[in-house]
Amino acid sequence: MTYNIQIFILLIAVSLSTTLSDEPTDINSVTSLPSRKPTGKTLFKKIESTKSGIDVILPIDKSHPLKRVYVSAFACGGASAGDINNDGLVDVFIANGPGFNKLYLNKGDFTFSDNTVEANLTGGSSWTAGAPIVDIDGDGDLDIYACNYNSPNQLFINDGKGIFKENSKEFGLDINGAILMAAFADYDNDGDLDAYLLGHRHYRNSGNPEKPPTVFKDGTYQVLPSYSKYFQVNLNSMPGFKLDTAGARDYLMMNENGKFRDASVEAGINIKPWQGNSVTWWDFNNDGNQDLYIANDFEGPDFLYRNNGNGTFTDVTKLHLPHVPWFSMGADAGDINNDGLLDLFVVDMAGTNHYKSKTSMGAMGSNNQFMLTADPRQYMRNCMFLNAGKANRFLDTAYLSGIYSSDWSWSVKLTDFDEDGLVDAFVSNGISRNFNNSDNPVTKEKLIEQTEWSLFEDLPTRPEKNISFKNIGNLKFKDTSKEWGLDELSMAYGASRADLDSDGDLDLIITNLNKAVSIFENQASGNRITVKLSSDSLNSNAIGAQVKINTKSGIQIRDNHPFRGFSSTDQNIIHFGLGKDESISSLIVKWPNGTQTLRSNLKANFHYHFVEPNLNKSTNHKETKKLNPIFVKTEHTRDISPHWEQPFPDFKHQPLLPNKLSQLGPGLARGDIDNDGDDDLFLGGSTGSIGRLLINDGNGRLSETPFTPAIPEAGSEDMGALFFEANGDGNLDLYIVSGSVEAPPNHERFKDRIYFGNGKGQFTKAQSKSIPDNLNSGSCVTACDFDRDGDLDLFIGGRSVPGKYPITPLSTLLENDGNGNFKDVTQSVSKDLHISGLVTSSVWCDLDNNGWQDLVVAHEWGPIKVYINKNGNLINTKFNKLEFTGWWNGIDACDVDNDGDIDLVATNFGLNTKYKATTEEPELLFYGDFDKDGDPELLEAGFENGECYPHRGFSCSSGAMPFLKEKMKTFHNFATASLTELYNISTIGTSKRFEANTLTTGIFINSSKDEELQLDYNPLPNKAQLSPSFGIKLADINTDGNIDIFLAQNFYSPQIETRPMDNALSLVLLGDGTGNFTPLTAEQSGIALPGDSKSLSWGDLDGDGYQELLVTTNDGPIHSFSVNPAKDDEPRIKVTLIGNDKNPDAIGSRLFIEKDNTKLFRTIKSGSGYLSQSSNQITLSKKFAGANITITWPDSKITNHIIPNRTKNFKITY
Repeated sequence: MTYNIQIFILLIAVSLSTTLSDEPTDINSVTSLPSRKPTGKTLFKKIESTKSGIDVILPIDKSHPLKRVYVSAFACGGASAGDINNDGLVDVFIANGPGFNKLYLNKGDFTFSDNTVEANLTGGSSWTAGAPIVDIDGDGDLDIYACNYNSPNQLFINDGKGIFKENSKEFGLDINGAILMAAFADYDNDGDLDAYLLGHRHYRNSGNPEKPPTVFKDGTYQVLPSYSKYFQVNLNSMPGFKLDTAGARDYLMMNENGKFRDASVEAGINIKPWQGNSVTWWDFNNDGNQDLYIANDFEGPDFLYRNNGNGTFTDVTKLHLPHVPWFSMGADAGDINNDGLLDLFVVDMAGTNHYKSKTSMGAMGSNNQFMLTADPRQYMRNCMFLNAGKANRFLDTAYLSGIYSSDWSWSVKLTDFDEDGLVDAFVSNGISRNFNNSDNPVTKEKLIEQTEWSLFEDLPTRPEKNISFKNIGNLKFKDTSKEWGLDELSMAYGASRADLDSDGDLDLIITNLNKAVSIFENQASGNRITVKLSSDSLNSNAIGAQVKINTKSGIQIRDNHPFRGFSSTDQNIIHFGLGKDESISSLIVKWPNGTQTLRSNLKANFHYHFVEPNLNKSTNHKETKKLNPIFVKTEHTRDISPHWEQPFPDFKHQPLLPNKLSQLGPGLARGDIDNDGDDDLFLGGSTGSIGRLLINDGNGRLSETPFTPAIPEAGSEDMGALFFEANGDGNLDLYIVSGSVEAPPNHERFKDRIYFGNGKGQFTKAQSKSIPDNLNSGSCVTACDFDRDGDLDLFIGGRSVPGKYPITPLSTLLENDGNGNFKDVTQSVSKDLHISGLVTSSVWCDLDNNGWQDLVVAHEWGPIKVYINKNGNLINTKFNKLEFTGWWNGIDACDVDNDGDIDLVATNFGLNTKYKATTEEPELLFYGDFDKDGDPELLEAGFENGECYPHRGFSCSSGAMPFLKEKMKTFHNFATASLTELYNISTIGTSKRFEANTLTTGIFINSSKDEELQLDYNPLPNKAQLSPSFGIKLADINTDGNIDIFLAQNFYSPQIETRPMDNALSLVLLGDGTGNFTPLTAEQSGIALPGDSKSLSWGDLDGDGYQELLVTTNDGPIHSFSVNPAKDDEPRIKVTLIGNDKNPDAIGSRLFIEKDNTKLFRTIKSGSGYLSQSSNQITLSKKFAGANITITWPDSKITNHIIPNRTKNFKITY
């Protein structure tokens, strides 16, 4: 049954819809879709060209005068779908590059007839790439706009009977350039369609001239006019310049009463000649205005333009995107996680296996400057940009989603192919030749008077398999290419989705080089609906409209934009897969004219046709939703200058180092240093910049004071810092750990320091005998009375040995004599604590409930270790059959499941990086003298299909170990060799070996029984795995009695090939009291921090009863947020413990709080998370007034107390 059957079945329409506007004229027809049953072994079945009649082959014509463009996106034309002759069947138009374009009319049952000549659509001798199908004149039939290389574009106007007349000049669209594709939308909201014309590049027919065609004029180098469309000067290579190839400029064409004019400059569109590969219209911020994403190839940046609603655009790329692909190709928008927000998938050309990756990397060192300075940063891989809504930021989930690479990709389609209610992805692949073979690099010398094509013309083609990714939920995709029958080996470029057989699912049309067009029939059998949108305006197909549905399974949205992917046009229809849902509770259409249509109780398996209501005849049913976030931004840190990091060449000292070790701070300490009743802070400094005291004015406003006692140690880099009572005078003292790698091992810069406070905010450096000389590069410092002698002792974590990573540094346990003198007792109280590993963080807590504080230590390239305290002796205790080795960063301890014992939550690198670790196939690191030069080297390695390969490429590996260049000789040889084939197996065997089998951030649930310690590990939800996490705080943020989690995320200083891990905004997760946590969106939490977040501090700064959260940034600002009073307007109760003179904060105390049937367990700690210290006040909701508190003090004394009614501050003294 076809879609244009104009039978208005009134009874069905009434029964299936509920009208909320006065005139229900916006529903035109309801048509039943045919029933289907599963057929065949695969989801898709290929329709051979002998059956379909679509037999055009897009050739590689070596005799064509424009054959030089086969190196480019112009090599293969696109596919477009639409009902050209208004017979209700979807027809197909193929842009045929050097040949005649083709129009195939649909005759039903996947058979087509060539109607090109009759329709007057051959296109003549023009080389056509993209040919969008669009009703450009608003007369109700589809026209065709052919985008041509180096000749005027052609506009074929449909006479309504499928006969066309070329009329581009009359419409102002006869642009003569290198236009690859055009996409249409009503960007100025005037009711007609405007156009964005995407420029790619001109290719000079004789390659590069022997001498640079430049002249020095007006104080700069300029390209000679006759060469300007081929070349441009790159002045970033000063002194001097570099001659780059030039792209072709884009055009934003405004439709003014049927005549188009170039409005690019006035609209704010960058007209510099980039090399565009795709253009995507979409409304990413859901404000009703059509925004733009422009995907550019090579070093040209991508652009995200926000439509301002007044005919202009603002480039918000750097504001909204963490980075963009380097070689951006096709793009598509869709809601991959059904949260009602449009996400964006942009493909690149990253190889899908080790071999492809290592043979296409080339000499990465030659691109270092670009990778370091590109703004926005550009990554050589696919990007899946997850929309974070009101946070005005996108999070790239490509690695976690499993779609970061798809080979040499062109088109992408985000579509629910299997109709399970989740949007899947299809990617077309292949290229005319292997142009990025690192063993055959294209140099400027080779291109002198030769085109790039001439260098490759006689070499083999490079077909690749197309890839389909099934969305399996929770931001994850699975490669189903073979399972779905879409893994065709070809050189596939364009792709169009259309319901070619009118059965209500979307089929695929794919254009190939040297091969007939591929038609794939979708054989899905799930519930579904399709929606056709129409308008009486000049935008007759309501392009730019959005449809949202609600079902039992949740919400789905689609936007009505057919110009997606690469050089192709989709059928102008909206499809929803419904899975097992048989009805739709509501359907909302947001129309281009600003009106909205709502329909309720629609049945599945129907085709619905809606017509845009007139502005004066329809109620505008807008969804209103007001959301109070948990946190609001404050001005508390407004006057605090950012943390500053002095650049240091870590990789000069260890070229194969995975990550920088000089940018791991700053630390943040907290305490009332001036005894005025409010908390102050210490913000650690970096090498060359001393730390600062942040003094609280009593209202939460912080002012900074340089920590002048540390001026003599300005060369040291502060890591962990801790305010605590050291010498028994009742005033807080300060311990600072010195770290980093910016000096040789055992240098004076690594000496830790202790400063005694006078209670007035002033400090004096303690005498050198107060603490042992610790010349290790350290990390954290945490305090507790581990020997129960009444004073506070310290654990200092060793982080690294400068220049010798990953050699284990020494960690230290310092025993306090009560007068501020500390003794190293590490080896006397613990057998192996001093060589625990690469320590990143620690926390003291009583895991086994025996009244003695245990020590938990997190490691990089190691496990979480638990040192159980047995009467003052720390014993390394195994707590699980599995050893969870990882790149652990931070750790905190609290009772997250309300069962009365301590659980742990530890931060890790997450699942959204290039690294993949399992118990069976862990990430590996070897440290040994592999080149026999007397100095050890590093080897990072991982697994693929059971074989171990190096992570680093040939150029950087051979640069660090020159013997590899002589041994391997080529990128091919290097890429095919396993680790043991590259390096001497005996050297590998004798080297130090490190592994990580767990990269998730997660929870260790205490399930100990009797005296046997048992901690069971559970990863946090996937949104917690989007980036490395560092700082962590466990607290009852919303005072519902359950412990919640805050994570400080991102990591900006890995080695240059890995690229910054900038895919998160930091995260709040709310606990349910059973050990389960729900991540909040940035809109819900109020926190969106795209920077390199590190330490944090939690507590009430301004005394209003609502806690503040402070988060530091490496080489960036310190941010402050407050719990939102509008979210929780009930007064809170703060409980404060006051201990003795030597332990005034009662560190190590345990509190059991009970009222009615609610029981809470809380502890008092000094230092936790990552280089962090928080307030020890415990906050409760007002419902705990009258509750009983049982306190076990640090010396095991037990007292009982009742929280008074109507109290806000309850202080309990030892």
